[in-house]
Amino acid sequence: MHDAHSAASNSDPIRDLTENYGNVSKYIDQWATPYFKIGLLKKYLKIFWEEIMRRKFAYAIVGTMLMTSIAACGKKSDEATTGGSAAVSYKAGTYTGEGTGNNGVVKVEVTFTENKIEKVEVKDNSETPAICGTPFERIPAGVVEGQTLVVDTVTGATNSSNAVLTAIEDCVKQAGVDPEVLKSASSADKELVKEELSCDVVVVGAGAAGSAAALSAAENGAKVIIIEKTANVSGAGTMAGALFADHSSLQKEAGKEVDSEWLFDEYVKASLYTANARLVTNIIQNSAETVDWLLDSGVRLALLDAGHGAQYNHVGMPSTAHGYLDGGTVAIETLLEKVKENGGEVRFETTGQSIIKNEDGTISGVIATTNDGKELHINAGSVVIATGGFGGNAEMMEKYFGTKAGTGLIASATGDGINMAWEAGAAEYGTEVAQWFGMKFGAEAKQMENSSELTELVRNPFLFVNNRGQRFGNEEEAYESSALSTLMYNQPDGEMYIMVPESIVEEVKEKSLANVFVDRWAHLYGQNVTFMEAGHVEDLDKSTEALRTPKDYTATLEDAVKCGVAKKGTIKDLAKELNMEYLNDEVARYNEFCKTGVDTDFHKDKKFLDTIGENEQVYAVRVVARCLSTLGGVKINENIQAVDNNDIAIPNLYVAGADAGGMYGNNYVVFEGGTLGFAYTSGRVAGENAAKNAVSK
Repeated sequence: MHDAHSAASNSDPIRDLTENYGNVSKYIDQWATPYFKIGLLKKYLKIFWEEIMRRKFAYAIVGTMLMTSIAACGKKSDEATTGGSAAVSYKAGTYTGEGTGNNGVVKVEVTFTENKIEKVEVKDNSETPAICGTPFERIPAGVVEGQTLVVDTVTGATNSSNAVLTAIEDCVKQAGVDPEVLKSASSADKELVKEELSCDVVVVGAGAAGSAAALSAAENGAKVIIIEKTANVSGAGTMAGALFADHSSLQKEAGKEVDSEWLFDEYVKASLYTANARLVTNIIQNSAETVDWLLDSGVRLALLDAGHGAQYNHVGMPSTAHGYLDGGTVAIETLLEKVKENGGEVRFETTGQSIIKNEDGTISGVIATTNDGKELHINAGSVVIATGGFGGNAEMMEKYFGTKAGTGLIASATGDGINMAWEAGAAEYGTEVAQWFGMKFGAEAKQMENSSELTELVRNPFLFVNNRGQRFGNEEEAYESSALSTLMYNQPDGEMYIMVPESIVEEVKEKSLANVFVDRWAHLYGQNVTFMEAGHVEDLDKSTEALRTPKDYTATLEDAVKCGVAKKGTIKDLAKELNMEYLNDEVARYNEFCKTGVDTDFHKDKKFLDTIGENEQVYAVRVVARCLSTLGGVKINENIQAVDNNDIAIPNLYVAGADAGGMYGNNYVVFEGGTLGFAYTSGRVAGENAAKNAVSK
C-alpha cells in the first residue's frame, strides 16, 4: 500500500496523459460506455482545472486537445439521438402507457426501434376534444422530432399535455430506459425578438367576451388585433350552454319575451343591491340585440324554456336562455372567422404582459409575448381586456376565497388581464365574486369507471351534511346548482357528504330516479329539445327516458368506495370513521322529521324525507364546491370602460366579461344564461365603443 501511494503521489497526470494521448483516445472511442465517458470527462476536467492554475500553458493546450477528443467521442456515439440526449438503447417494440388528464385516463401507444422513438399515438381518452386536440398532436410530434421528453406543454391544456408526457414516460420505462435520460437535454434560451405592430383596437383574450369585442370593433370600422394565450379557442364561453336576453327575435317569434324589469330585479337582488344599476340596465337593454347579432354572424342558437338543464328549480321561470346548437367552441370560432373576414388579425399562443402608456400616461397599446420567443409591441388607440377572470390562478384564489376554494374550471384564466388593468391604474372591484355552481368529486373520481353515473344519482335531495355531520340547508337546492354550491363553499373546507341509504338505492332500482325523486324534464319531453353544453350534445327526450328507466347504481357506488370517493357503513360507523361529532344526533333528528313529514329546520318537502335505519348500510359520498370561474376584478362603468378609484373613466381602456366587476354582488344570478349573456353583450358593447374611440382620433 505504501509503495502504491508513493507511486501515485509522484505521478504527473497531465504529462502521463499527453504521453499516452493516442492510446487513451483510442480506448475511449472503441470501448467506453456513455456513462464512463461522462465520468472520465468530469475527472479530467477537474484535473485540467487544477493543473491550469499552476502549470505551464503548454500543458493546458494539450489538456484542451484531450477534452475536445473526449467530447467528440461522445458526440460520435450519440448520433442515434437528437436534442442533446445521451445515446440510448431501447427494447424494440410497441408499448402502451397511461397518464391522467382532466377527465380520466389517457392511453398512449409508443413504438421504439433499438435506438429511437419511432412513433407516438394517443389512443383512448375522455378529454374534451376542443381542449385536447392541440396537445394530442403537438406533444407526440415534439417527442419524436427531438427524441426527448423536454417538450413544452400547451397553454390552456396543461393537464392533457402532462397526461400524454406521463404516458410516454411509462412506455420509455417499459422499453428499458430511464426517462430521466430523455429529460437531460435542454434547448438553449431563445433569443427574444421584438416586433412592432399597429392597429386601432387590440383585444386581449379570445373567449366569448373577447371574440365579441373584436368582431364588433371590426364591424365598426376599426383595424383589430385579438390575441389569445392558449393554442386554440378556450374559456368559460366554450363550456357554457346559453345566454340570456329579454326581447330577442327568437323570443318574439315564440311569444316568450321576458320582462326587462324582472331581469333587472333578479340581478340587483342577487347582488344584495351592490351591483352597478346603470351597468345592469345597459346590459339588459343590449341583450336582445346581442342575440340577434350572434344569429346574423352565423352562431346557431335555440330558445330554451327554463329548467332545460340540471336546474329543475328553474321550471316555471321566464324563457331567458338562448342555447348553443353547435357548442361554445364553434360559436367563438365563428366570430373569430368573421373578425378575419373584416380584416382583423387573430393570434393564438400570444400572451398579454402589460399595457403600453405614452409619455403623458395615456394608454396606447399592449406588450405581449409569443410561444416562439417574440415580444410584440402592439400599438393601438383602444385596448379591450377580456381574459376570463382569475379562477385558474391558485395564488389569487387563495387570497380572495381561501384554500378551500381550489381553482376554477378554466385553468388558463389566471388573471392576466386583471393584473394588466390594475397596473394601468384601474380600480379593483368584484374580486369576491365567484361563480359557484354545482358539485364535484375529489381527484380520486378519475379512477372510477363511470363517475358521471354517480353524479346522476347523487344530484338529488338525499340527506346532506358537512364534515362535522351537520345539515346546513334544504337539500332541494340539489336542483339549484348555484345555491347548492354557494351553501357548500360556506361549510368547513367547502365540502359536504351526501348520505345515500341502500333502501333508496333499492327503490331506484325498482322504480327509477324519475319516480323516486323528480321527472326533471317532463315539461319538455316530446318536443325534441337538444342543445350543446360543455362540449356534449344534450337530448332531453333521451335523458328523460333514461331517468324514467329503473336502474341499479350499486356497482357504481361500490366503485366509488373502492376509489376513495365514498365511505360505506351504518350511520354510527360513518360517524366514527369520518370523525363527525354531530352525525348521530343529526340523523336522529332528521328521522323524526321523516316520521312527521315536517322539516321544521329547513322546510324540505316531505316527499324527499326518507328515514335512515339504525343498522342500514349508507354510502357517504364526498363532494366539494365547484367553481366555474370568477366574475370580477376591474371596476367598470356602464360603457364597459375601466375606471380608477375615483370612478373616472380611464381613456382608451375597456374591460369585458369575467374580468369586469360591477354586475354581481357576491354570487351568481339564478336565472338561466346570466353570465354568458353578460360576457357576449359586454364584449360587443366594449368593441363598439373602443372602435368609435380609436377611429375618431
